[in-house]
Amino acid sequence: MATLNKLAIRGIRSFDDKQISVIEFFSPVTVIVGHNGSGKTTIIECLKYATTGDQPPNTRGGAFIHDPKMANEKEVKAQVKLRFHAANGKRMLVVRNLSVTAKKNGALTMKTLESILALADGNADKGGKRGVISTKVGEMDAEIPHLLGVSKAVLDNVIFCHQEDSYWPLAEPSILKKKFDDIFEATKYTKALDNIKQLRKDRAAELKAEKEKLDSLSREKGHADKLRSRISDLNSQIGAKELEYEEAKREYETLVVANQKFYDSSTKFREIFARIEVLQEKKQHYEAELADAKDNLQELEDTDEELASRLQNFDDHVSERKRKLTSETVKMQDLEDELADMRRAHTELTNEQGRLEEKLKAQENLIASREELVRALSTKHNLKGFDHSPLESEKIAEFTARLSELQRKQAIETERLEAEDKAAAEEYNTKLRQLHAELERLKQRKESLRDRLSTIQSNILSTESEIDAAQTLPSKLLTLQTEMEDKERRLESLRKEFQSANYEERLAEKTATARNLDIKRDALNSELRTLSLQADSRAKLDLNRASLKSKSMEIDNIIEVNKAKFRKLVGSDPRPETMTRELDRVSSEKERQQNDLEVQSQLANKALQEAEMNSSQVSAKLKDAKARVKDIDRQLQHALSESPAEGDSVEEKIKDAEAQVKDTKDELVSTSGTSEAYKHFLERGRSDKRCPLCRRDMNHQELQLFERIVNENLKKASPQAIRQTQEELRQWEDQLKQLQRLGELAGNREKIKNEEIATLEAQLTEYDAKIPGLADTVEELNRKSEDIKKELKDITSLKQHAANVSRLQSEVESLKREITVLENDLVATGSTRTADDVQSELEQLSDEIRHNPSNRRRSNEREKNTLLTEKERLQTTLRKFENDLLTMQVQQSELKGQLRDKEAAEKRIQELKKEQSEINATLKELEAKLTEAQAPVKRLEHEYNEVQKERSEKRSHAHHVLQDLQNSLRELEIKNAEVERQLKARVSRSLRDVNRKLEEHEAEFQKLVADLEKARDEVRAMEKEIHEAGAYVSRIRDNLRVRKLAKEIAATQKEIESYDVEEAAKARRIFQEKYTKDKERETTLQSKYSHIGGEVSSLKSQLKQQELDLKEFRDIHKRYRDQLVKLSDMANNDLEKYAKALDNAIMKYHSLKMEEVNDTMRHLWNKTYQGTDIDGIKIASDSEGGATKRSYNYRVVMTKDQVEMDMRGRCSAGQKMLASIIIRLALADSFGQNCGILALDEPTNALDTENIDALAESLVDIINERKNQGHFQLIIITHDENFLRKLGQSDVMEYYWRRRVSRDPRQKSMIERHRFG
Repeated sequence: MATLNKLAIRGIRSFDDKQISVIEFFSPVTVIVGHNGSGKTTIIECLKYATTGDQPPNTRGGAFIHDPKMANEKEVKAQVKLRFHAANGKRMLVVRNLSVTAKKNGALTMKTLESILALADGNADKGGKRGVISTKVGEMDAEIPHLLGVSKAVLDNVIFCHQEDSYWPLAEPSILKKKFDDIFEATKYTKALDNIKQLRKDRAAELKAEKEKLDSLSREKGHADKLRSRISDLNSQIGAKELEYEEAKREYETLVVANQKFYDSSTKFREIFARIEVLQEKKQHYEAELADAKDNLQELEDTDEELASRLQNFDDHVSERKRKLTSETVKMQDLEDELADMRRAHTELTNEQGRLEEKLKAQENLIASREELVRALSTKHNLKGFDHSPLESEKIAEFTARLSELQRKQAIETERLEAEDKAAAEEYNTKLRQLHAELERLKQRKESLRDRLSTIQSNILSTESEIDAAQTLPSKLLTLQTEMEDKERRLESLRKEFQSANYEERLAEKTATARNLDIKRDALNSELRTLSLQADSRAKLDLNRASLKSKSMEIDNIIEVNKAKFRKLVGSDPRPETMTRELDRVSSEKERQQNDLEVQSQLANKALQEAEMNSSQVSAKLKDAKARVKDIDRQLQHALSESPAEGDSVEEKIKDAEAQVKDTKDELVSTSGTSEAYKHFLERGRSDKRCPLCRRDMNHQELQLFERIVNENLKKASPQAIRQTQEELRQWEDQLKQLQRLGELAGNREKIKNEEIATLEAQLTEYDAKIPGLADTVEELNRKSEDIKKELKDITSLKQHAANVSRLQSEVESLKREITVLENDLVATGSTRTADDVQSELEQLSDEIRHNPSNRRRSNEREKNTLLTEKERLQTTLRKFENDLLTMQVQQSELKGQLRDKEAAEKRIQELKKEQSEINATLKELEAKLTEAQAPVKRLEHEYNEVQKERSEKRSHAHHVLQDLQNSLRELEIKNAEVERQLKARVSRSLRDVNRKLEEHEAEFQKLVADLEKARDEVRAMEKEIHEAGAYVSRIRDNLRVRKLAKEIAATQKEIESYDVEEAAKARRIFQEKYTKDKERETTLQSKYSHIGGEVSSLKSQLKQQELDLKEFRDIHKRYRDQLVKLSDMANNDLEKYAKALDNAIMKYHSLKMEEVNDTMRHLWNKTYQGTDIDGIKIASDSEGGATKRSYNYRVVMTKDQVEMDMRGRCSAGQKMLASIIIRLALADSFGQNCGILALDEPTNALDTENIDALAESLVDIINERKNQGHFQLIIITHDENFLRKLGQSDVMEYYWRRRVSRDPRQKSMIERHRFG
């Protein structure tokens, strides 16, 4: 069994880092005594750190090591060295080293240095030398618990449990479960069980997969067998078919040879018939050609030789004439080309002549139009001195300068108006921003008041909830006061009873009781105990009756306090039996009404929000539409003022522009392409003295008129005039497009004004009319909902009271049943004497016992014990009543404070409601102010719009005048530039040169025309001669061809008649009769053997495919056998058996250990605990998870009268400490058989004197029971000198250790050994 020998500590917490403190552990008990803060618990922490490697809780960052600041060092090194005897009897040594370093910023850095686990010096098997087992921390942490014979969890939670964790048996269920699972080491077994089950599950899944694989292999094996059968059948078929094929092939080849011989012998008659057929076809062809040639044939009488000679000589003559014709044709073509070039040059000169004449006329017109423009502009702009004609260039320059000066002055005036408009707009915007700022300030104040109102409403609701929760306080206070009065009465009665019992005198009298009355005294004591039991029953009966009265009064108080509210909500008086049911019914009705109202309120709110949103959206749209109308008006006004078309409206201007475009197009169409025609008309008219169209003769005056009209049209049709007309057409088309866009814009304006704005105004009126009604509906629904919410709050409060009433009613019924049982038990005892009678008789016996001294001592002790028991019971009852009364007084004070808080809350609600009404009034005033503040904004906007309209008219007029001046100046400048350009062109001289060239071209043209006519006559004569010669040649050739065809027909007929046709026909009939049959037979045999060959080929192809398919199933039988072997589930059955066996073993181990631990706990509790409120404690383990995955939940329970209750949350601090110690003692007894070590750190915390003494006695008994084992070590750390004295008086220890802090300047801890006594 493992035991501890010595512990050496250096540099841990308050232990000196310069010297080592050594503690020797005695057997069976080692006691370490010292005051608080002296470092006693550090010893347990060092033991735990040495054995498990775990540092104490909350010591991260070096808190476990001596502080370098206290040591005035930058680095402190610490060491814990433990020598112990392992469970196998070997003496072991473990050394753990640490260091902590202080950084510049004050932080600490801790390091774990080299550690050692070794056999201690003096081991015989190691020759007295130390053998190092490991220096790795991880290996040491795993090896040391193994050497001590316990698990790490037992070391952590049982043997070396830290003082801060000493209450872990009463911790939360999850923590308790984890610790017990670790102690039972259930995790690794359950993991093993889970692994077995998972392995079996995986194996089952694998078997399922293997079975599916076997099924697949079985199907493949069957398929392979079928393939082998098919291959065998195919081989048989192929053999039979090949024999049949060879026989058919042999017969066919024989027949082919015979037919070929017969065919070759019959070739002669076939050649004759073929030649005859060819000759007959040739003859027919010649006859057809002859018939065609004789049609329209003019036969000549000459012989064939004469015709051939004539044909040969005539070809040479015709060739000579053709060569001459070609030469003349080329000459004629050259003359035509030269004439065409002359015509083109003449046309160009004519066009140039017309262009120059037009230019000259345009120049004159341009100068005249400029003078007209100057006169018009001088009249328009009131400039004098420019009415005469012609105007000199100086006058033109003067006019241009005066017009420019006038335009400059008008531009200055326009800029002045725009600057005034800008200043007015800035002043308007400044005033408007100020007004809007005031509006925003009012709106922000309104929003802040609304937020404050919302906060007040939420505060009111929360305060009302607090008041509702405090509604039960008066009834609770009344009930508590009643209970306090009853408790004070009972406490006073117990005090009087204790005083009247006079225990000290009675104990003195018992010392004089005689021996000979022992039997009677025992009987009387027995009777007294029975009566005492009845007294307990009577006391319990009184207690139950008082409790019944108290609970009944509490029920009546609750009902009385809430009677009016219950009658208001339910409509009837409350009854305890039906109070909850009636409230549930009313609550469900109110909740249904609340839900209906909430739905209606949501719908009404939604409708109101939609109406407000729609109103806002429509208002914004209306404002936007009006702004768009204004913008369109400005655009239309500006565009119409700049348009050159006539008319006041867009429609009129569009009509005028369309008319201008139409007229210009007509003019362009009428003039385009007519220049040549007019020139031709002019030439023909001049030359013929006749109108070219109507063919009427003209005299000299009519001819002049004709020439003037045609010349005017020629001017209009000139290229320059056409380009000018096209440019004018383009400008008017652009103007028309612009006006059409303006027409669309005007149409949109009318549509917006007449349709969109009217519709939006109607919608806005409709939405504004709906909003007040919807707002009233929402407010009414909210008011009803608030009323029902208050009623529901009252109902919820009443439900709490009703639940209390129901609980109290059930407790009253239970108390009534207990009272009935107690009354029946008291009646059944049959005893007529009272405890006072028996007590008086016992006093008489005490006098007699004085005369019998032999039994005096034993009787005296027994009587004393009985009286002491009664005294302690009464003292305990008194303390309990006093504590209860004190608790009630505290509760009374708390309830009164809560009532004061309730009154303050009610006052606070009144103040909040008052503030709420004030805020509502302020909000109404702000609404009025907002309405008043909006009026100046609208008035300012109206005034600004009126002024802006007037200024806009002035500005528009100024812009219009300026634009007119600019247009006039621009037009005049354009005219001046055109005149200068025309003057520089020298059009007159160019026109004279063109006229001279035209006259020269006319003479050359006439000469070329005469030469061309002569060439054409010669060509026509030659073509006629050549044409007639061709017809004569054709007649000669046709005659020669006809004569040749007649000779060919006669020769062919003669050759046909030379063959013996009858003999050939006879041979053909014989050939046809025999050869056809033999050939048909040959064809049949060929088809037969080919068919058989195809079948053989098909069968071989199938055989090849089957063999390829069979290769895919290679070794299928072997694989099938191997897979069949794998399907054995014997291993899986074994795994199932192992799992069941392990599961049963875990359950058996768990149940045995729990039974062992609970037996030990029961024994220790009954022996140690001095109270009467708990009969015993045990650890209850509840299994969960079913049979497949079982786990346990643990809880510590206490028993009283065979009733189990969870100890957590129901016991005092002393009971928790005692229960924790007993549980650790029991766990150490059960799980530490190989380790006799147990450390108790401050076991007397929170224990009273009686329980401390009882704990000391129990520990002494445990020590006495186990000290003979030789390896039992109990380590006790305490500051209680009385506890130490109790242990020392029991002769269980000779020495103890005293831990103290020295008072030298270093304040280091020291430990000293003392002998007890």
